[in-house]
Amino acid sequence: KGRYEKELRSAKRPAVRKLLNRDVSAGMPMILCVSQILRFKSKLPKGGDQRVGKNSVEEVRLELTDGWYAVSAIMDSTLTNLVEQGKITPGSKILICNAQLVGSDDGVDPLDDDYYTDRRQAPLFLKITANNSRVATWDAKLGFVHPKYTAHQGGSLLVKSLCDIFPDGGSVPVIDLVVCKKYPQIYLEKIIDNENQNVVSNHLTEGEEAARQSQHDMNHQRASEKFADTARKECSEEVDEDAPTHWKEMEASHSPQEHYEKLGVTEKNIVDDWTKKRLVLLQSMISKSIEDSLKDHSSSERKSVPYIKVLVKAFCHSKQTARNLDHHARTQKISAELTIWRVSEEQLRLLKEGTVVRMKNLGVKSDRDGLLQLSAKSDTQMEPLSSEPTQYQLIQSGYEERCPRSLIRINLMSKKMEPTRAKREVDVIACVIKIQHQGDNTSAAYLADE
Repeated sequence: KGRYEKELRSAKRPAVRKLLNRDVSAGMPMILCVSQILRFKSKLPKGGDQRVGKNSVEEVRLELTDGWYAVSAIMDSTLTNLVEQGKITPGSKILICNAQLVGSDDGVDPLDDDYYTDRRQAPLFLKITANNSRVATWDAKLGFVHPKYTAHQGGSLLVKSLCDIFPDGGSVPVIDLVVCKKYPQIYLEKIIDNENQNVVSNHLTEGEEAARQSQHDMNHQRASEKFADTARKECSEEVDEDAPTHWKEMEASHSPQEHYEKLGVTEKNIVDDWTKKRLVLLQSMISKSIEDSLKDHSSSERKSVPYIKVLVKAFCHSKQTARNLDHHARTQKISAELTIWRVSEEQLRLLKEGTVVRMKNLGVKSDRDGLLQLSAKSDTQMEPLSSEPTQYQLIQSGYEERCPRSLIRINLMSKKMEPTRAKREVDVIACVIKIQHQGDNTSAAYLADE
């Protein structure tokens, strides 16, 4: 009776019931409790992992509850490892955001007889990832997180350190990043061979992209002019087959203008209407014929995508105390490389060195050259912080203004092998003495700064 009064009469349903009814988004921040760990075994097909002597595979899921109703949760590999390590156990409370409800397109009710969570073929699953989940405190209130607690975090889970990001843990919900170094805009050129579908990729500077695009447009214009005459002749013959008799007689006469003057008002209207219609039909058919001819005779297709790389570090919001100073001293040394594909002009203006930008739903890839790889698109939400960061906060975050090095200093630094590419990069102001072209489209420049 108490649940009836609260849920039906007062319309105050628990979080899991709202999710299963599909009345709210599964991406909302919520805190759920692990009621049990579910394990399902299935046999491997013939020719499976015989090297380790396994003939079955085990799938691990979580049953999560809001205190009243439960839902089965599918985890990524990172969360599964945390369960196996005993870091997530029955009774643990988990803060979840950006989850996905997969399974039936229709909502279900947890009180239905055909709803269950402890079987492999449950009607609905909650799909969760490590980067969008955190272990909550023991006294955290179950259910949806009140917006007032997440308003200052962009309405989601704020990731405070790059150390907390797992390469295989899904997207990053919200993170504040300091732009430490901004690289020039680059273009990824892809030339697709239409015959064998081979793809050749090149990374071009803005000047190289402009030259390649200009050459491509010139070749396209020449090919279009080549097919234009043939297309115009063929299309004209096809269109003129449906022309009215008066128009055909006029065109076949020695003087079409005199023939037109001798026509009556009705015949003139027929000829005028067809002349306008013929012009529209010809333009459409000729354009399509040229386009088809270019596709048939073109041996390759060119695509170009602009992108930019930015070296970033996690922003430190508050002053460090003696308790967490050592931990932050280690984390501030960690950098990430952010790649923004199809970067917009607004993003280029926003991403200035020394600024702090809040970004949402960044993609994550495995480390490369000792750097965590983050990715964004032109529609990725980016915005500056509401309050201007202080110089102390930028220093605490690990930001250093660019400082050109002397060639003597660079020579000394070269004798010490740095572990990451970012550490090996230097800024220098020097005079170019000589440029020597080498093989494989590379050149060597001789510099002097004194």
